[in-house]
Amino acid sequence: MNIRKATEEDVTGIAHVHVETWRSTYAGIIPDDYLNSLTIESRTKHWRRNLKTIHSAIFVAENANGEIIGFAAGGTEQTRDPVYQGEIYAIYILKEYQRQGIGKQLIKPILDILITKEYKNVVIWALEENVNRAFYTSMGGKLIASKPISIYGKELIQVAYAWENIHDLMREVTL
Repeated sequence: MNIRKATEEDVTGIAHVHVETWRSTYAGIIPDDYLNSLTIESRTKHWRRNLKTIHSAIFVAENANGEIIGFAAGGTEQTRDPVYQGEIYAIYILKEYQRQGIGKQLIKPILDILITKEYKNVVIWALEENVNRAFYTSMGGKLIASKPISIYGKELIQVAYAWENIHDLMREVTL
């Protein structure tokens, strides 16, 4: 397994992981019409733009064949919350590679960057119905907020997990 900073050449692989993980993770949660409308082409444009424009770090996980099987993105907290400084924006790993420690490996370099910026804490948002959010509580994340969102006409709840001390999460991902 190789973890490295994403480059522009990676955006199609990132898009593939994004589409596949949304379809497998959110089936029965997000409307099928929306999930079926996701395309690698549209996600490629999205991630190419993000790689160029947002002030974030994007890291990819590659398998032994050099194929991208997961990615994570993070940076400055996006809602301008006065309390939280850092945010993990996304972490997606193909289903067959989940529960192998790859998520922790992907989060670590993002935390390294946030700590270098002297951020003291970090937050991540997830859909309440996403069973994989247990990953955040297993690493000590505390449920701190929830808010309604609408995806393709379906009302859902998004929940936030936070680590008041970013070093607590760093200890978890380096165990």
